[in-house]
Amino acid sequence: ERYKQYVVETSLTEGLADPMNRATERHERLYRAWSEGGAGLVITGNVQVDRRYLERPGNVVIDLNGGIEELRRYAAAGTVAGNHLWMQINHPGRQTPALVCGAPVAPSAVPLNLPGAAYAPPRAMTTHEIEDAVRRFAQAAAIARATGFTGVQVHGAHGYLISQFLSPLANRRDDDWGGS
Repeated sequence: ERYKQYVVETSLTEGLADPMNRATERHERLYRAWSEGGAGLVITGNVQVDRRYLERPGNVVIDLNGGIEELRRYAAAGTVAGNHLWMQINHPGRQTPALVCGAPVAPSAVPLNLPGAAYAPPRAMTTHEIEDAVRRFAQAAAIARATGFTGVQVHGAHGYLISQFLSPLANRRDDDWGGS
C-alpha cells in the first residue's frame, strides 16, 4: 500500500481525425479503452494548433474548425475511469510533410535534412506569424481545459516548431525570436 503503481500512456500520433480535422468516435473508443485499462495518465497524440500545418494527415486540429462537442466526448471517454487525460498541442513547423503543405513555416528558412523525407523547404516566419502561433497554442490550451481535458502538454521536442526555435541549427534569426 505504501507504493502506488501508475501507468502512463504517452503521446503518439493517431491519424483518426475527420476531413475537417476534428476528433471522431474512433478517438473516443481508443481513449476509453486506455482509460478503462488502468492508465493513470494518458497523453493524446498531436493536436495541431493550425490546420495549414499538420504533422500528418488525420491530425486533430483546434483552429476554429468546429468540433467542440467532439472534443468534449473525446475527453469524457478518455477520463471515464477517473484518470488524467492531457492534450498534447503542437505545431510541426518545417516538419510539415509536403503532401500536407508545400510551403511550411519555420523560425528560419533552413530546410529539413532527413534522408528519404518528403518535406518542402520552409520559409521564415514573420513576427506576426510567430505571435499568431503563440496565440494559437494559448487558444488550444483554453479549449482543451473547457472541453474536459485535465491537462495540456506543449510539444517542444522532436524537431517540431518550439524545438526549432530553441535550436541554433534551425533558428538563425537575429531578432527577438532568435540569437544566443
